[in-house]
Amino acid sequence: MTRQQDREARLVLTSNFPSTSTDAVSECIRSAGANPLVAWIPPLTSRGRERFPAAQQVFQSLGVSALEFCDIDEEPDDRQLARLDRYDALYFTGGDPLVFRRNIERSGMSEGLRAFLSSGRLVVAASGGAMQFTANVSLYRLLSSTVDVVVGERAAYAGLGFAGYELLPHLNTLDAAFVDKVQRYSARVPCDIVALEDGAAIVHESVDRFRCIGRAVRFREGVRTAIEMS
Repeated sequence: MTRQQDREARLVLTSNFPSTSTDAVSECIRSAGANPLVAWIPPLTSRGRERFPAAQQVFQSLGVSALEFCDIDEEPDDRQLARLDRYDALYFTGGDPLVFRRNIERSGMSEGLRAFLSSGRLVVAASGGAMQFTANVSLYRLLSSTVDVVVGERAAYAGLGFAGYELLPHLNTLDAAFVDKVQRYSARVPCDIVALEDGAAIVHESVDRFRCIGRAVRFREGVRTAIEMS
């Protein structure tokens, strides 16, 4: 990835960054500013507070020393959420995508996110956090519901829609029965499903133009195909 490409990559959706470190994703964050200020956003306050000190150490090892906790659950700071533009990048952690979706809506940060991305600033997200930026988060519900139920209720679980596909993280950890449900689900929904193995990422240079880093597959109309890596 060239420096010019780094500057253009404004939305990076990953399976599990930085648990699996991916050089291209780390470089995107480092390239966001001379000493990038990054907001670290978990779905839940309690679990986020527990994980934040370790996250600070990990991000520091990647060259990011200015990491700030951003609460969207129990103690949201309205002033912080209203001034997302002071950050060079936002990082959304993994976690339950349904809880994440609820708290993004409750905190009122959706519009701020749209303005942040429109301004050309960088968003990096992992797993359940990454699913928020796609067309829908219903894939998570396949863990506990049938394909028929999830398809029938899909309209109630729309994502933020910055990407036109649905995202399935951790493909290499999922059992064959669940992947079969995903494939059958894909035959009944109007958009692609992009599935990432851990360590992989989708780098958007624009809303419609993206490339995959690492191992990824596409489910389209019930057919699974490999995506060429960059």
